[in-house]
Formats: sequence, C-alpha cells, structure tokens
Amino acid sequence: MKNISRLSVLLLVVVFVAIGAGTALGAGKYPEKPITLVVHAGAGGGSDIFARTMSAAFEKDKILPQPIVVENKPGGSGGIAFAYVAGKKKDPYFLLTAVTSFMTTPLMGITPVGLKDFTPIANFAFDEYMLMVKPKSKYKSVREIVADAKANPKKITVGGTQLGSSDSICAYLVEKAAGVQFNYIVFNGGGEVNAALLGGHIDIAVSNPGEALELAKSGKVRLLGVYSDKRLPGAPDVPTMKEQGVDVTYVQNRGLVAPADIPADARKVLEEAFAKYMKTDIFKKYLADNMLSAAWMDGETFGKWLEKENARYATVIKDMGLVKKK
Repeated sequence: MKNISRLSVLLLVVVFVAIGAGTALGAGKYPEKPITLVVHAGAGGGSDIFARTMSAAFEKDKILPQPIVVENKPGGSGGIAFAYVAGKKKDPYFLLTAVTSFMTTPLMGITPVGLKDFTPIANFAFDEYMLMVKPKSKYKSVREIVADAKANPKKITVGGTQLGSSDSICAYLVEKAAGVQFNYIVFNGGGEVNAALLGGHIDIAVSNPGEALELAKSGKVRLLGVYSDKRLPGAPDVPTMKEQGVDVTYVQNRGLVAPADIPADARKVLEEAFAKYMKTDIFKKYLADNMLSAAWMDGETFGKWLEKENARYATVIKDMGLVKKK
C-alpha cells in the first residue's frame, strides 16, 4: 500500500509539473504566426501611416518573434473592418486600429458590433486636427470661410472620411459653433480626401497634423487653422480656431483593440510588446514627424477611456442627426 501511495504521489507531482510546464510553454509560444493588423480606412491616411510605422518598427527591432502585417479594409464608415475583426472572437492574431470612428460608427447604427465585441489592447497617442485648403483657394482664413458659408449655406464642400469620423466631427463642430452649414462629401480614406482637395474637387479638408504639414511643406495646401487650445510648435504661424472666432477644439486618439475574449496571456504579451514599441526611435520619430503627443494607456485604462468617450460621442452623434432610425 505504501508503495502504491508513493507511486500515486509521484504521478501527481509529474502531472502537475507537466501542466505547469505546458502552461508556461503555451504562453511563451505566442505569437507563433504573423499578427494581422486591420486598418479601417484606405492606404495613405493617418491610420494607415500609424499601422505601417508600427509594423516597420516591430520588424526592425524584432519586438515580437513574428511580424505584424497590415491589411486595409476600408468602407462602411469603418464598419467592414470592425465587423471583420469582431468576427474573429478569441483569436489573438488579429488587431484593429481604434480611433474616433471605432466608437461613432456603431453609435450611428451602421454596424451591430460595438465595444463589447472587442478587447482593448493599448492607446499610443493623441493628435489635433488642422483645416486646410488648396494653395490657390480664395479663402485666406477661417473667418473668410465662415462668412462665405453664412452667405451661401451648403455651398462650401468639405471632404472627409466616413460620417462620424474625426474629420466629419471637426466640420460639424465648426458648423455648430459658427452657425453655418457645409456640404460634406465622404471618401474612403485620407489619401482620397487629399487627392480631391489637390484636384480642386472640394473646397476644404480637415486632417491630422502629420498629413497636413507634409502637404503644406511641399506647397500643395495652405493651413488655415488648428483645432487645439494653442498653436502647434511645428506650425507657429497657423492660428487656432479660437483665435479666429470659432470656439472649437478636438483631439483624436490612436489605439488598438483585438477581438473579444482573447487569452489573457496573449493580451499581456501584446501590452508588453507595445509598451516596448513606445520607447523605440521609430515611434519617437513618428510622434515628431506627425506632431502627435504620446498618450500611453494599457488595455484596462484604455477600456475605461473608451467607455467614457463613447458616452460623450453618443451625444455628439445624436446632435449631428446621424443616429440610424429603427
């Protein structure tokens, strides 16, 4: 009997050790294959730049044993990408860019998925938006735009991405603050918006500082205003909207989410990897080049921030009349 008892104890010890080793090994294996980072908009825009910069950094610095592969899925005000990634429930090999439209598109009823269908992973940065026109535009200031818009309601065309996105909200905030109405035209991504502006197909565009300043430096656009409390260090000659009599400010986040219910160990690996990415030279250069402010939030903190912002945008979307009638 004693021998049997000893044998049983030894077997139990072996089993527990094996389980422990297996668990540790399983956690250490992730990721075993490339991770797909789905961008909700087309190539050339701010979210695409954000994603591809990250992918390049992970490849260069070998932050993870597997690469991050960028895949663009524009359309449906971001809803196509949101539904696609939400459908990968429990799969830690898919990530999604999460900016303003990640909250506003579900609030508009365009897609049935929402915050509950995702796992917040991290937030990286905040950026302000800038209002720009083509070089030969008759508008020399935001005041002139407002004056013309008051005299000619809905005549001035503003190009942007999906309704409910940052640029559409920026346009709406000006409309509300100045008491005017624009003609907002939707494009699939920031690249298309910029092309339309340069081609003279729209009058105004609103873009993040990175895109706007790059275009301005090459002489392709003129910057008329920035949606921040004070002028940006990289564009000291561009006045704020408030300086021009339009009392509005706006800041957008740059974050990532994964499908709902991914393994806790995978989430931890991702959070730790992205925390390391924040310290890389590539990320620091990305912030400087695009005039962004670092704004790190781990998954838990980012989740709480998303819930708070989601409640705020619910009011904005309702005021904009974008809530889909049932």
